[in-house]
Amino acid sequence: MGSFSFKQLVVALLFLLPQFVNGQNFYKENKPKTLTVFVGLGAGTFYAAPRPFTDSLVDQVMPVVSLGLEKRLGGHISIKSQASFQAFGNKEYSISEKIVKPLYQGISYAWELTPTFNLMPTHHHLTRSKMDFALGVGIGYLANYTAEKFTFQDKEYTFNFLEHSTFIPIRSSIIFNINSWNDLAVEGVFFNSFLEESSSISSFNQYADHFAQVNLVYRRLIK
Repeated sequence: MGSFSFKQLVVALLFLLPQFVNGQNFYKENKPKTLTVFVGLGAGTFYAAPRPFTDSLVDQVMPVVSLGLEKRLGGHISIKSQASFQAFGNKEYSISEKIVKPLYQGISYAWELTPTFNLMPTHHHLTRSKMDFALGVGIGYLANYTAEKFTFQDKEYTFNFLEHSTFIPIRSSIIFNINSWNDLAVEGVFFNSFLEESSSISSFNQYADHFAQVNLVYRRLIK
């Protein structure tokens, strides 16, 4: 009798365990997710302000890395907090119709907080659209480290600058829903900076230095 009761207990547990696991997974999957982590890889360029005695600049396209968090606040509104790192430089510049070697190289470190509006309503991560469009405008802070060359009396000198500035990030994205937890986005970005306010060279003041990017972004819902 005792042996029979033990077998009954084992059978009952084997029957109930899958139901319990499925119930837990079902609840976990269907609980609304509002927090997303993301990482982006892309390419960017630098729209440089005119340098003193320089006729034209040809900027390079260089790599960009970004990562951050996004919190959904409603069906159409979310807010992003993210950091990005962008290398920049120029291929060549001209002075008095003479083509000269690269003038500067550098890297930009940026952090931003960007409210974002998405076109398709998202009330639950399981019912979000297969494709969505998003636009965000925010505020951020960046630090630019630049090594720049100057020629004086036929001698070339390299100066290092560390400049800080607030900036306005403008981000537009096309988001593709891969599955319940993952998205892939193609994103275009423009950083409107105010570097001319802190520039060490007065000739920069007529224009700011700005950045542009195109990124491929992997997004993962976590909570």
